[in-house]
Amino acid sequence: MRTRYLTILLLLLPFLMNAQEKSNEVQAVVEVIENYFDGYVDRDLDQLQLAFDTENGAMKVATKTEDGQEQYENVFFKELIPRWAARAPFSDEVRNNSSLKILTLDITADQMAVAKIEMKIGDTIYIDVLSIQKLNQVWKITNKMFVVE
Repeated sequence: MRTRYLTILLLLLPFLMNAQEKSNEVQAVVEVIENYFDGYVDRDLDQLQLAFDTENGAMKVATKTEDGQEQYENVFFKELIPRWAARAPFSDEVRNNSSLKILTLDITADQMAVAKIEMKIGDTIYIDVLSIQKLNQVWKITNKMFVVE
């Protein structure tokens, strides 16, 4: 009987270890998303830098050409993040009326993730799609696109 339990445990051990590793990766990615949200709401440069790849990461921003055609441009996080942090702080009312929802999260091979999130900042709702990659064993947002609802 004891041998049987030991055999079952040895068979299940790889699955249990894999589940624990997955849980750790999910928590690490969620932490990156929370750093982004909290850093944005609190205008905290350090927290934003924890969340974003400030070397090569970029956000897609909708713009218009001179003739009015819609297009998207890359704005690099190394330029964008300091601007976000330098903006005027949100009022306590706006900060208290802000929330984050992770709508979907897909992690592949413990190296890359895609998250769709909803950030409510005051009365404005942003839907972001984030590409998150593990760089030098640290998760960072490497690309972002968004719409305002």
